[in-house]
Amino acid sequence: MLYLLSLGSNIAPEQHTPLAVAQLLQRYHSLFWYPGVYTEACLVESDRRFINALCWLCADESPEHLKQQLCLIESQLGRDRTDPYRSIKDRSCDIDILWSGTELQPDWAELLTEPYLVQVLTPDSVKAQLWYGAELLPQSPAAIYFQAETGDKWVIDQKTDAFENWLKARLSGN
Repeated sequence: MLYLLSLGSNIAPEQHTPLAVAQLLQRYHSLFWYPGVYTEACLVESDRRFINALCWLCADESPEHLKQQLCLIESQLGRDRTDPYRSIKDRSCDIDILWSGTELQPDWAELLTEPYLVQVLTPDSVKAQLWYGAELLPQSPAAIYFQAETGDKWVIDQKTDAFENWLKARLSGN
């Protein structure tokens, strides 16, 4: 199953966003990343800026099971999933499933109606410098592959056909 996810954070976002990406890579081995950008709070009363990002993920699990895994990552990064007001509070990590399906929809970007998500795909948005250890997350769209057998290294593909290559490999089961 193919999933489009949003990642957001406004509590130490430069720290929590790469940690969320690392956990996704450890669990699912690859993703296609749209760089994190700085955005203003939306539907949350806060003076803290957010970092929001998008990524594509392939997983052989139901949307319900994936959501459980995403909530686990959020909790591990400090979000209180039991707080009934969590949707209007500052958050260390928020990962949402925006879309799921077995085939990519050509007009998928039109699904993004929230201004903070549209900003992620806007070329002139201010990109966040996000580091995970010595790894700088890409500043342009890229496929990221996790290779535990080579010492937990990330392999990054930013070629113009990276999304098509990543998608083809993931949907064929490679």
